[in-house]
Amino acid sequence: MGRRRQGDSMPQDLYELEIEKLESRGISRYKAVLMASQEARFINEQIKLGILETKEKPASLALKWLYDGRVVEVEETKSEE
Repeated sequence: MGRRRQGDSMPQDLYELEIEKLESRGISRYKAVLMASQEARFINEQIKLGILETKEKPASLALKWLYDGRVVEVEETKSEE
């Protein structure tokens, strides 16, 4: 079990994510890091624009949303030129 530092706002359950659950949905641990970081940047931008208000850190929120299935991978389609 991971140790929690004083003042750390990330919930304990996020320290011990079940990677297998994400992998069963077809998301590798490396892809999960990319998806969560992109979502965290998006959340941070929404906070700066006043669209979203939260007391949680963007990275914590992004990880929670990814784990809950609220963040999905969208494949970019290349247009024919």
